[in-house]
Amino acid sequence: MIFDPGKSKRSVMRADPCIAVLASVVLLGTEPAFAITFEETSDSAGIDAAHHAWTDDGTYLITGQAWGDYDNDGDEDLYLTNSEGPNTLYRNLGDGTFEVSSLSAQVSLPDAISGGATFADYDNDGDQDLLVLNLGLHSLFQNTGAAFVDVSDASGLTDGGIAEGESAAWGDFNEDGYLDLYVANYFFGNQPPHPQSQDRFYINNGNGTFTEISHLLDVERMKGPSFAVTFVDYDNDGDLDIYVIVDKLWGNLLFRNDGPGCSLWCFTDVSEATGADRPAWSMGIAVGDYDLDGDWDFYYSSISEQVLLQSQIAQGSETFLEVADEAGVNFDSFAWGTIFVDFDNDGWEDLYLATSSVPEWEWNRVFKNNSDSTFLDVSETSGASNGGFSMGVAYADYDGDGRVDFVMGNHDDGYYLYRNTSTAGNWLSVKLFGRGPVNRDAVGTLAVLELSDGRLLRRRMHIGSSLGADHQRALHFGLGTADPVELTLTWPDGTVEMTDALPTNQIIQRHYPLPEMILESGFE
Repeated sequence: MIFDPGKSKRSVMRADPCIAVLASVVLLGTEPAFAITFEETSDSAGIDAAHHAWTDDGTYLITGQAWGDYDNDGDEDLYLTNSEGPNTLYRNLGDGTFEVSSLSAQVSLPDAISGGATFADYDNDGDQDLLVLNLGLHSLFQNTGAAFVDVSDASGLTDGGIAEGESAAWGDFNEDGYLDLYVANYFFGNQPPHPQSQDRFYINNGNGTFTEISHLLDVERMKGPSFAVTFVDYDNDGDLDIYVIVDKLWGNLLFRNDGPGCSLWCFTDVSEATGADRPAWSMGIAVGDYDLDGDWDFYYSSISEQVLLQSQIAQGSETFLEVADEAGVNFDSFAWGTIFVDFDNDGWEDLYLATSSVPEWEWNRVFKNNSDSTFLDVSETSGASNGGFSMGVAYADYDGDGRVDFVMGNHDDGYYLYRNTSTAGNWLSVKLFGRGPVNRDAVGTLAVLELSDGRLLRRRMHIGSSLGADHQRALHFGLGTADPVELTLTWPDGTVEMTDALPTNQIIQRHYPLPEMILESGFE
């Protein structure tokens, strides 16, 4: 075992090439002509969830769509919210179809006005718990393995009072092995800001409860009309920072994680200094390394314009350049949720953008990555250019065929499931499991996959992004026609693990390597 003196509990090891293989698919053609296409499969897959708008002094503009394997059978299940009516939990049957879960009534919240949702194993017991954001008090359900138990009050998450919940993100900012929480709250309808409309930041106490620590950030700046949030290591220093998407030209928030101190933990508002604040009518957020230069770029939606902030970390500067026009993704529309996903498995992350515009030429967009820092609009031939009032979008390979699918929520309408039918390249997906000092969901883990053609593909485990959404836990890598050479995992505590002899067109799993397991395997 080799320890890096730069950080405690850091080790570098070579993993056993005998990796647990979980799934595989029929081999793809040797030289596929990569083309992005989808088939809308809501009816055939058994997804029939309505969304009814709630209006009073304003409109609660949010749909909630969360993927998570709540029953631990290896398939991604799905939770969908309804702002005026019961929410629905669907169980994935493993054959490309779903059924309403026998536990759905326990998390349906028929009397609540619900918005965004996420799954997360906040208590590290191996089961996916469920957080539902509401117009009012938010709801947290603990998964006991046999049932969901409402622990909202006992957890402390209702102590802040009522709010207009939009999106949430989970991340272990202090690396104590437990997931902390940031909740993005909006204004109440068209009313001016007031104390209860602010975002909330909570630390996980490790005993099933949370304590609000919003004062560690900038409470006044957190009173803006926030829509989305994500934990992201924007500066590549190994810890998780916080990026918040804020509407009405308020300016987005980027809080840099500076480590312990400052009465508990130090954060610095670097929104303006980095250019990450770039004011817009900001709605949804996608984070990815679309140009493969080794840092994290931000794409966020707005009205009449979309914003692509290209990180300059790899170029030696903690700043962002706005390059939406140059990249071909500055689309004139009223847009909401968005995701970076390699739809055609060519090794380059593509973009999906949900819009609520009426003209057909402004419907939802699919942008194919051209592998030269630009994108091609392939919406018209994609089969996924939905024309509804589209808001949330969340991705998962729900049928296990190696092509990433997505679900989309249309406000005051319902939810649409899109199966990826692309002519695609080879792929590799990695499921991570934390234990010991690392949170069970392994949130914060950095995975870097080296390909035989020299490319380095990066993914980071996260929970929360897009808008009111939660995505699959597996980290997905498109390979094109290349072979995977080596996978390097940097776990949240700094432990570095390298694996070679990797398969293609399969899902593999990796567990955080505890010291006693390392010694038993001969990694010394």
